[in-house]
Amino acid sequence: MHCHLLPPELRQPPSASWQDPWFAACHADAKDFASGEEVVGALDGAGLERGVVFGWPFADPGLLTEVNDYVADQAAASGGRLVGLALINPGRPGWEAELRRCQGLGLRGVGELNADAQGFELDFEGSLAQALQTLAEMDWPVMLHASEPVGHDYPGKGSAGPRRLWQLLSPALASSPGLRVCLAHLGGGLPFYAHMPEVLELCRQLWFDTAALPYLYLTSALPAVDQLLGMGRTCFGSDFPLLLPTTYREQLARLPVAVRDSLQRAAPQAWLGPAEDV
Repeated sequence: MHCHLLPPELRQPPSASWQDPWFAACHADAKDFASGEEVVGALDGAGLERGVVFGWPFADPGLLTEVNDYVADQAAASGGRLVGLALINPGRPGWEAELRRCQGLGLRGVGELNADAQGFELDFEGSLAQALQTLAEMDWPVMLHASEPVGHDYPGKGSAGPRRLWQLLSPALASSPGLRVCLAHLGGGLPFYAHMPEVLELCRQLWFDTAALPYLYLTSALPAVDQLLGMGRTCFGSDFPLLLPTTYREQLARLPVAVRDSLQRAAPQAWLGPAEDV
């Protein structure tokens, strides 16, 4: 559910990608990049059938166009192994035209949007509200970056914590009940507030991926989310190439078979929507 692709020409400095401050801070070692073939190899190594792939949330719409083209090409060349998502910047003009263009390229949703990296406000107003409403009308899913508000700091952590996500998604889902939203990185811990009834109601309309989980949470986090929200709200994401899918093997092995199947197949299918042959 969460693999990053980047064209070869953007992988090394001094290419244009390194002029993006967020990208440069997150990739100081210039190693965390992958091609479609490398993602397919990682899927094979983990015994997985398919993966959801996307580029990097650059602020510059021109870079996003270049990366979207690459993701679409890699998905098309994968023989159905890769499902590609598009990236837009709701804070810059032209995002709606890029959405329609990417739909024509065969991409199937949007993500991983990142307000801190891309410089847009994480509020349900203005262009972000319009973008989310447009995605609901298109029946396209969207993935948002999320960050835990406590714990250790690291490059790329950001400020998209539970409070800000709550303030965005409560009105967004009230306005567009069919909008399918996945929050990366276990939603920055938003599901752990589901002992509050209004948060539980919201979270049962969302999905949460496990990307970078070994860096952030104990293994007990996954069964805790299932216990709070019910099975089917958590999707397996690795954040490849930052982490191999096999890195999660020990954590997944501790879960019941039905929970693992939901995590790896049923929940991603539900988020991608019935139009997806996955």
